[in-house]
Amino acid sequence: MMMLRQILQVTTTAASFLLLSSLSSVPVSLAEEDLECGMYMAISSTSTVDETRWGIYAGKDIPNGAPLGGPDVAINIFNLQGNTQMADENEEADSLLASTVDFFEQFIWVPIPSGSQFDLEDGRTVTAIPGAGVLGGFNPKLTNADWNHSAAYFRPSLGEQPGVNHPGRGAYSNFYHVELRSKDEIPAGREIFLEYGDNWEEEAKEEDLTTEDYRKLDATVEKMANFFDKYNDELDEKAKTDIYDFLIRDVMGAAAGAGKGRKIVDLLPAYPESLPKVKESGGSLAYSQPKSIRSTAWLQNHGRCIDNIGPGASTIPHAGRGAFARRKIKEGGLVAPVPLVHLPAGSMMDMHEIGSSDDGGEEGPVYYKLSDEVQGKQLLLNYLYGHPESSMLFFPSGSVSCLINHSKEPNAKLVWSTHPGHQRHWYDMSPEELLTMETMYIGLLIEVVALRDIEEGEEIFIDYGDEWAAAWEAHVKEFETKVASGDLPKDWPIRALDLNDEFSKKAFKNPDELAMEPYPNNVMLKCFVQVTPEVIPEKIDGKPVREWVMPKDGVFDSDSLEDCTVTDYREVDNGVMSAIPYNYTVSLGRDGGATRIKDVPHRAFVFVDKPGTGDQFAQNPFRHYISIPDDVFPQGPWRDLKQS
Repeated sequence: MMMLRQILQVTTTAASFLLLSSLSSVPVSLAEEDLECGMYMAISSTSTVDETRWGIYAGKDIPNGAPLGGPDVAINIFNLQGNTQMADENEEADSLLASTVDFFEQFIWVPIPSGSQFDLEDGRTVTAIPGAGVLGGFNPKLTNADWNHSAAYFRPSLGEQPGVNHPGRGAYSNFYHVELRSKDEIPAGREIFLEYGDNWEEEAKEEDLTTEDYRKLDATVEKMANFFDKYNDELDEKAKTDIYDFLIRDVMGAAAGAGKGRKIVDLLPAYPESLPKVKESGGSLAYSQPKSIRSTAWLQNHGRCIDNIGPGASTIPHAGRGAFARRKIKEGGLVAPVPLVHLPAGSMMDMHEIGSSDDGGEEGPVYYKLSDEVQGKQLLLNYLYGHPESSMLFFPSGSVSCLINHSKEPNAKLVWSTHPGHQRHWYDMSPEELLTMETMYIGLLIEVVALRDIEEGEEIFIDYGDEWAAAWEAHVKEFETKVASGDLPKDWPIRALDLNDEFSKKAFKNPDELAMEPYPNNVMLKCFVQVTPEVIPEKIDGKPVREWVMPKDGVFDSDSLEDCTVTDYREVDNGVMSAIPYNYTVSLGRDGGATRIKDVPHRAFVFVDKPGTGDQFAQNPFRHYISIPDDVFPQGPWRDLKQS
């Protein structure tokens, strides 16, 4: 039988670890086998009986700092709220349009993750990011992913034709390669949870276990498991149970407080023999929420693979990006699952002349439409699904699926999913009914399936419908006529995306070089600035100097993006940072600034378009939704525009 002194020793250890142990993470070993599917979509662990929520799950072990899934497109929407109501309208107006906008705003982001926050100077921009932007779950205590701002700013030039005007200008978004990265080691089967921002954080209750509490608890559980394993042969079952009960009820209760102590008792296994299961589950937090990690077999049976396709330069002229098969897909096989955000009021894509007032206080100006006259359509319309007999539109939120282009000889088609999460009974509900509290979630799932065998690397095409094809043909003819008459230019200004591609291979200009050949006046040069807090004992141009330092995780943050002017550069061995062997000295701002920053690497610079000059502002750009085939679109109340 164990001595009392030994019992007291382990109980003291448990208590001290709960209170004082440092933060640590449970190491996750990488799987040797590379699973066929790297990312799944399945019902989220945050789902409730009343609301189905989709989530993203890792299909294989993912190391810390690695990209998650395929990079996606981001579509800017200008003054979404402002375009839906007049200045004198009641903000609480219970109209279908207002309700649709309120519902849709649950699935959109500020433009910073896509690097598109400079697109609009006066007004408000929100950004639709399909894939992870819509499907990534929210659980602050299990957050394991965040946006990789570097990926969006330094996106490769795909499908661009620098300096050439063409019918596709302004018809597709130039913001893409929007990517998530892991914040921790993520084991296969773990659900992906994003940083949603401070506004989404609920106020922590005093008795809630914090992330730090869970980590300290993990250390204590490991100590207890090791103890019971070490003295397994010396303790009978009653002794083990008595000691374990004393540890988790009395010692931990005293250390953590009564409220948290009760939560710990409810969380931990009933018997000490089961303590190793806590670590096997990924820690006490994951153990307390078992549905946040699923087996590969469960994901294969109950989920849908979302990384069968990836982005690339489309083979179609003037189409920009396209979606390509990342592995062979057999005839009838899944190309991509596409959850649909239903938008009963398609008029939310209408754009009007916008005014503003200062009534917003600290939140900034309030924007509103000055009249009901429609002056254009949002770019997002080109990415939405619709039908000529319906006022409804549908935002396809599948990963990379927004990049699937049109062909009259497609290799894939749209079909409704057989997944039990697809709310088929919604077909019989009117557009108004689809915005009641019971249906304000993503309940519709359509799928892109292969019409024939599709080879790895082959571009995916669906048929957008005769209505879309006719609209595009008319747009091309009008474009060619206007170019021939001189109403539209043949040339197109060089954009930031073109310059970033060009200057990935050469040095940025110093003042003398800029005087000889300035950058185009429609772009701005910015750099990511993270510097030493103190100035160094050196002067440049009589100015105090700070040294540039690399972010700890190697990823730049949009908050550190500043206007930069290169004052000088020198050749260095930059090895890890860039293939371009230059470091720069810069001044902040456009007027010189009071401080010089030295040793800024080439990799830290990026061009952005000045507000109002991007392709989205092209004259008379093409706008039309993608048609859901008539034999797929349900008969019934959705066809509210059907003529008798």
